[in-house]
Amino acid sequence: MKRFFLSAGVGLASGVITFFLSVAFLCMVLLALRAVSHTTPDMTLAYKAAAPVAVLGAIGGFIITLVRAGRPRAAR
Repeated sequence: MKRFFLSAGVGLASGVITFFLSVAFLCMVLLALRAVSHTTPDMTLAYKAAAPVAVLGAIGGFIITLVRAGRPRAAR
C-alpha cells in the first residue's frame, strides 16, 4: 500500500505541475498568435487544452513511479 500511495502522490503532483506549465506555455502561444494576427484569441483555450495534458501527466507519473517502486533494487 505504501508504494501505491507514494505513486498516487507523485501522480497528483505531476498532474498539477503539468497543468500549470501547459497553461503558461499555451498562454504564451496564444499571445504570440495575437501579436501575429492582430486578433484576440479565446484565452480559455489554454485551460481547455491543459486539462487533458494534466490527466496524461498524472497517469504517466503514477505509472512510472509505481513501476519504479515495484522493481527490486540493484545490488551495490
